[in-house]
Amino acid sequence: MSLNTIKTNPSIFTKILSFTYDAFLVISCWFLVGFLTLFLYTFFSGKNDFSNTPLGPIIIILTTVIYYVYFWSYGRKTLGMSTWSHELHAENGSEITYKIAFYRFLLNLLFNIFGLLWQIFDTDKKLLSDRILKLKTIKKITSA
Repeated sequence: MSLNTIKTNPSIFTKILSFTYDAFLVISCWFLVGFLTLFLYTFFSGKNDFSNTPLGPIIIILTTVIYYVYFWSYGRKTLGMSTWSHELHAENGSEITYKIAFYRFLLNLLFNIFGLLWQIFDTDKKLLSDRILKLKTIKKITSA
């Protein structure tokens, strides 16, 4: 018995579920990186007051950017995307660089919900950021 792999466009529903899964993972990364950073800050500075430092926003921004840019460029999918069998590909078949992944992150941040709703009206079911950067998200379905 051989397995066939079908590649299709993921629905907006599975993209939202994928994003939700990733949101929980990113939040857990915030806590981990935040704990380590604040421990090191306390250890080296001897201060217990973090209220006058920009560490919180820096940790949240850097952790989120690194999570998405790393996974989109290195493995073409985040952990949430992997759960729903989604992969990110360039239309021309080239590798997704850190630069392109960073631009995708910024565009998704900029367009936010409008970029996601764009998928409903797009003929190829692409996000607005993927349309601009010439990327495509595919869903792999394995059948017997």
